[in-house]
Amino acid sequence: MALTLIIETGLASTTSQSYASADDLRAYAKLRKATVPTADVDCEALLMKAMDYLEDQDFVGERLTQHQALKWPRAWARVEQWSVETDEIPRQLIYAQCALAIEAQTVDLLPTQDINASGQITQETVGPVTTVYANTGIVRRVPALAKAEALLRTLVKRNGLKLVRT
Repeated sequence: MALTLIIETGLASTTSQSYASADDLRAYAKLRKATVPTADVDCEALLMKAMDYLEDQDFVGERLTQHQALKWPRAWARVEQWSVETDEIPRQLIYAQCALAIEAQTVDLLPTQDINASGQITQETVGPVTTVYANTGIVRRVPALAKAEALLRTLVKRNGLKLVRT
């Protein structure tokens, strides 16, 4: 059964699922000589993985309604020094979703770890001082998503604050 994404167009839909379409993803990838699947259903699955990542972001501005499905469109949002219209989906957001979708082919965008995982305790003694470290033994790989992060930089809050030069 083919999935057909419902694209957010700026109307604060209660059923939208994505900012980018499969065609958007293919066009973005083509310009960057990146490879993405040809089948819509495969592109849409990648776009949904990207949406999971995007919906975890703390964006500038405020949601228009409590019932809209996604975090955009937003009120009182600014990109650099320009206001974003309340019915606008910034192109940076669409591009970021496409960049994330491309990365989702090879990287888990939201990695998880076993909460019961534990590792060894390590100990170090230097003279009369003994220091004990808890080493979980877990190397948690955080995806390197520089392209998407660069595109999102002006759309997300920093530590809950958006700095504005006056």
